[in-house]
Amino acid sequence: MRTGKRKQQGFSLIETLIVIGIISVLAAITLYQSYGSMESYRANSAMDVVVGQLRVARQLGVAQRRAVQITFSTNTNPQTISYQLKARPQIPGDVDGQIVTVPLPSQTQFLIETGVPDTPMNFGTCGGGSAAAAVCIAGVAGGPPAMYFSSSGQFGGDEFGTTPYNGTIFTGVVQRKDTARAVTIMGSTGRTRPYTYVLTTSSAGYWME
Repeated sequence: MRTGKRKQQGFSLIETLIVIGIISVLAAITLYQSYGSMESYRANSAMDVVVGQLRVARQLGVAQRRAVQITFSTNTNPQTISYQLKARPQIPGDVDGQIVTVPLPSQTQFLIETGVPDTPMNFGTCGGGSAAAAVCIAGVAGGPPAMYFSSSGQFGGDEFGTTPYNGTIFTGVVQRKDTARAVTIMGSTGRTRPYTYVLTTSSAGYWME
């Protein structure tokens, strides 16, 4: 019985180059999309840190029946948000709690790029253009010296909720408008709202809650 030999065929040089070219294009597209996704992921993480810490601080104050002081550190590296349970003056010997500090994710910061508008809450940006402030509380760039969640949940300038402060905290990645994020605080209730900036052109967009 005769066994025929099968002809073995390989890829030609042109076919190999075509396959390599296709793989290179797909790799480039994947790398570009991953870059954008990573920047967006970092921006969302920064927003989540701000929202999460503000909500934890408010809930802790209400649960413990104590005021909680909030601090935004914009001149540190990394930038941070901190909260601290304050001593209850009506209880002799009561002391302040430990300061809890959480940094913003890598490559993100408190930031508002030129051309990014205020959120729909219209709590202000404490200036226009390059003068806009990333942390704008009660119309003060960086926020007033003292900011608290009261034991009943309000956010303001004293430990008893009698001076409510509205404000906005902007975060993002430098020179990336598409990573602009914002968190607003309603002083009378202490409630927070997160916002994502959606670009419609290279220079314009809108805030989406």
